[in-house]
Amino acid sequence: MSRLRTRATAVLLASAAMVAEAAPLPVHTYDQRLYFSAGESPDYLKLYIDEQTEANGLLRYEPRYYWRSGDTEWHRWDAQLRAKLLVAVGRPSSLQADENGRIREDEHYAELRDAWVRRRMLFGSPSLSLALGRQSYKDEEGIIWDLPLESLNLDYQASLWRAHLVAGQQVATFRSDDSDLDPRDEDILRVLAGVGKQWLPGHWWDLQLHYQDDRSGAQLERLEDLLDVRDFTGYWAGVRLHGEGGYAPALGYTLNGLFQEGELQRYAIDGQGSRIDSEDTVQGYMVQGEFYGRIDSFSWRPALGVRAATTDEPDYEVNDGFFQSRVQSNRRPGVADLSSGVLGDLLDYEMRNLAFAAAWYRQQLWPRAELELLAGSLQRLNTSVRVNSPISNPLVEGEAHLGNVVNVALGWQSFPLALSERRQMQLSARLSYSAFDMGDAYERPEQIHQILFVIAGRW
Repeated sequence: MSRLRTRATAVLLASAAMVAEAAPLPVHTYDQRLYFSAGESPDYLKLYIDEQTEANGLLRYEPRYYWRSGDTEWHRWDAQLRAKLLVAVGRPSSLQADENGRIREDEHYAELRDAWVRRRMLFGSPSLSLALGRQSYKDEEGIIWDLPLESLNLDYQASLWRAHLVAGQQVATFRSDDSDLDPRDEDILRVLAGVGKQWLPGHWWDLQLHYQDDRSGAQLERLEDLLDVRDFTGYWAGVRLHGEGGYAPALGYTLNGLFQEGELQRYAIDGQGSRIDSEDTVQGYMVQGEFYGRIDSFSWRPALGVRAATTDEPDYEVNDGFFQSRVQSNRRPGVADLSSGVLGDLLDYEMRNLAFAAAWYRQQLWPRAELELLAGSLQRLNTSVRVNSPISNPLVEGEAHLGNVVNVALGWQSFPLALSERRQMQLSARLSYSAFDMGDAYERPEQIHQILFVIAGRW
């Protein structure tokens, strides 16, 4: 017993010495990101696409300043400022912009993205913090929240448990072009909550909730220009399971199940200029899953996976069922960890009245470079209810097949390059080609395609 105590004491003393000798953290940190994309995408403004494309490009620069109150891991205060300068030529997609929301043609502006201050070490716990200010939130798949929000954020992060509780409201765009907040996003109180546990090494379950109280569309002046014609007060709630285990092969999975319920209020203007209200109870669900295997013992690290998702089928009379709001997306990291869609870089459908299935293959071509191939198919569930996407081609009642998609992407990431003792530079690039062959559900089926090149750096 005495020998065991001696060893334990020695370990504690050694650990204390290592902490004492650890290099102090910088109180002020500054870094920046530069993102450039260029390509040819479908001209979505035309009623029928007819294989026409238009050139577009986007330049985004993001400087970030971070401050901490001390030079150790146990500092009690920190804060962050992050800005964005965007220059768009043509009409880039929301996936190219790497944010939720469309980019208007030839748009240029500067924006304050984050501005928050945080109190760490709440009640002496290094896992608990409270932040106030403009903060950005995104869940892993972007299916339940993906937005900037002026908010109060209580956060808990530990090795086996994690949780957060967020309450806030979007109040302004904080942009230099004098653009106002979209009327559909105004006057909406939001609550984001989640709790998760690592129940096995590398395996997590998470419970998530997104509640919104929307009363923004009642103003008559907004309805006259059809700026905000519906309000939804309710919630999206669900469970997420994900994990990976093994080595040769490694097997991984992600499962999302979401349930939605609330009151959907619609507004219209009659011939006399009076407002007409209607209200329906909305209930719906979405299920999304992905399974894959990867063999790391091979030099090219081949990986093969399948992903699929479906919503419930909306009722034609009420037109209810699961839908996503403007602050939810389906973007996720693709090759080189650059933002992509669940079906590649081209398609940006809302998960409503929709089901899809896809298979993908990925392999390493050489160190830090990889190839990904994806092929999938989309169906609408109720053939009398429309689906939401940028494609202007009208839909045919009674036809379900929306089309088939193919996406080929090459990705590359550089080795981290040391610029100084504490600063590194990381570069990423992706070249992709996407093609979508419209199905019988479209009035005039066409094949549309897109070629896209993206390069991003952080230092």
